[in-house]
Amino acid sequence: MTLLHRIPKTAWIYAVLLAALAAFVLTRLDTSSLDGKAAATAPPSSAGAVKVAKGPDELPKEEDFRTVAQSGELELRLDAKTGHFAVADKRNGNVWRSYPDPSQWSTEAQEGIWRTHLRAPVMFRYIDLTGKLSQPKESNLLEERGTVKDVAAIDGGFRLTFDMPSKQIAIPIEVKVEGDSVVAKMIDSGIKEGDLSLIWVRLYPFFGAEHSDGQEGYLFVPDGSGALIPYEEHNTNVNRIYQEPVYGTDLSFKVNDEGQSRKTVAMPVFGAKSGDRAYLSIIEDGAEFTEIVAAPSGVFSGYNWVTAQQNYRSTYKQVTNESKNKFFLTYNKDERFRGDRAVRYVLLDKPKADYVGMAQRYRDYLMKTYGMKPIKPKSDKLPMTINLIGAERERGLITDRYLKTTTTADAMKIVQRLYGLGIENMTVNYMGWNKGGYSAFGAPAPVDGRLGGDDGMRQFVKFADTLGIPVYLHTNYLVNTTDAGSFNKKRHGLRDLGGTVIEPFVSLGFLGPVLDKDIAYFKTLGVAGVTTGQLGESLNSDFNTNFPASREESRKLQQSYFQKFRDAGLDVRGMRSSFFAVPYVSAIDRMPDDYSYDSFSASAVPFMQIALHGLVSYTSDYANDREQYHLQFLRDLEYGSAPSFIFIYENGEQFKYAFELHPFSPSFQDWESEAVQEYQRMSEALGDVQDRFIVNHRTLAPEVKETTYDGGKRIIVNYGTKPYEAGGLTVKPMDYLIVKGGTAP
Repeated sequence: MTLLHRIPKTAWIYAVLLAALAAFVLTRLDTSSLDGKAAATAPPSSAGAVKVAKGPDELPKEEDFRTVAQSGELELRLDAKTGHFAVADKRNGNVWRSYPDPSQWSTEAQEGIWRTHLRAPVMFRYIDLTGKLSQPKESNLLEERGTVKDVAAIDGGFRLTFDMPSKQIAIPIEVKVEGDSVVAKMIDSGIKEGDLSLIWVRLYPFFGAEHSDGQEGYLFVPDGSGALIPYEEHNTNVNRIYQEPVYGTDLSFKVNDEGQSRKTVAMPVFGAKSGDRAYLSIIEDGAEFTEIVAAPSGVFSGYNWVTAQQNYRSTYKQVTNESKNKFFLTYNKDERFRGDRAVRYVLLDKPKADYVGMAQRYRDYLMKTYGMKPIKPKSDKLPMTINLIGAERERGLITDRYLKTTTTADAMKIVQRLYGLGIENMTVNYMGWNKGGYSAFGAPAPVDGRLGGDDGMRQFVKFADTLGIPVYLHTNYLVNTTDAGSFNKKRHGLRDLGGTVIEPFVSLGFLGPVLDKDIAYFKTLGVAGVTTGQLGESLNSDFNTNFPASREESRKLQQSYFQKFRDAGLDVRGMRSSFFAVPYVSAIDRMPDDYSYDSFSASAVPFMQIALHGLVSYTSDYANDREQYHLQFLRDLEYGSAPSFIFIYENGEQFKYAFELHPFSPSFQDWESEAVQEYQRMSEALGDVQDRFIVNHRTLAPEVKETTYDGGKRIIVNYGTKPYEAGGLTVKPMDYLIVKGGTAP
């Protein structure tokens, strides 16, 4: 008798049930970690990998490539057998490949499926949603012994289909050359799925991938203002990758309630530099459904690589008992994110092969694509943004108390005082002016009577106009906590795929009539425009059947609302705006000037600022809310940010109990003198370059940075503890130097 037969029947049944339960739990745990950010497990095992003898024959052969298209700068070649391409840059002789650098392949030690991933032109993750117990799996064209079909020449490039019959999946693509760029596109209408459902696809994920080999190189990721992941030969961070969605996490698919530790990706770009070679990738079609994935050497292989992961499905919560917070995570087979996906690879010439060149090229792209033009400064004095808080609510044990802090009459006093002290170029952003104070979110009108009401606001705006000072009203339309505007969360609230209302967020489709009414109201007050709060910062899908919207439709709706304000003659200022909003705003407040401090990232760079300076005015965080006041003042000078303060006129001691806003030290009386001094220093440094592009940014010494503007003006900032001396210049510790024109030392 076998051991199995000696087990009692009841025990056997119990064991089977336990095994089934364990499988179910493991499945759910695996599913919930699929879209995890920043952490990666060890590479998968080699089970099922295609057996190929190691060596140069694993990669495409140079003699198999044929020229299919050319531009003035580039020559595109295709290997029709593998689906890979190579691009020769006529300007400098560089050759870029859609697969890892073959000269380094002999030292690549990675085994198993990741070895075939590295060689494959397309990777994908899929799941069987026809069964109850299915785990997502990753594969690629080579692993599935797929074929390259329907190869055809098209204007500027080629078209083909990656066909994987073993998984009943087919993915048609197009690749073209346009000037200095290669554009790779996945054609949504031709994607085929059978019983299996696509979760994501990575097309040519190892374009430009290289080993470190002691060379100067880095991956560029759009973390905060921009961050660099340096190439290292002996990387100890062997289980860390960068993975973040463009334009932020979609609340409708958010699978946990943990706070966001990373900064939102506001720019649909990434890139890489290796020696005197560099490229910038711009995600064009489908950025709303894209995650940027970057892996330094030592994680999944010896190669440094960064790519666009095109998502087609995402996990969501299916609530089973809302009161008890019971739910499970799953995918929806029928809800595939639609639309073509296109990534533009801009190949940089040698003089521009760094993050500065990437940012400058992105600036050119913004100007050409969206018609953005250099700003026209009102004067050679730098504009200073004064954020005034009208009122907020104070937390109470039973009910909250209205906390009046700056009436319209008080606002007039603050502006008059600052103007008299020499701050003549000023912009006022009035916050918390609506009924109930700042955190009473919803339709904002009218001005709270306790602050002076509509008449008081009109008087303040007219007074500011006499001084040439525009007044903007801060609004936040994306949340509603007051039921203002006839808002009803069941009818008008944002819903996830499981049908659950995501409080206190509003369906974007509900806002159209609200904005029409408010725009007419704002015009009666005479204000210059609005500051849009969260509008323009991130994207959410909406499964409210009254106002359904995909992330792409969410972007288009937000852009249409910006245009609605502009068509009515109201200017728009953004707040932490993502780049889909940039063409519609005249300024961006609280723009990121740092990164998320990942263990594998070395430093922040002002990529965002280089791309936008001269096109859009911007500020960083409020000066009187800095954690390290002088250091961040120097950072503003380095990054070209305009000064910004947040003030209240009274009740400063009580304001620390405010419900939503928590500025560190907002009392105007405490900051009046410092605000004037900072304005004078920053205006001297940056006032005459408001409309000038940043043409260079570099590190002169370990703690010394230099920013150069078109025309030659340089700002050198020394964050160190010792003086910096070079070329006859001296910059004191924790100080800066303005150099007007001339050449760099």
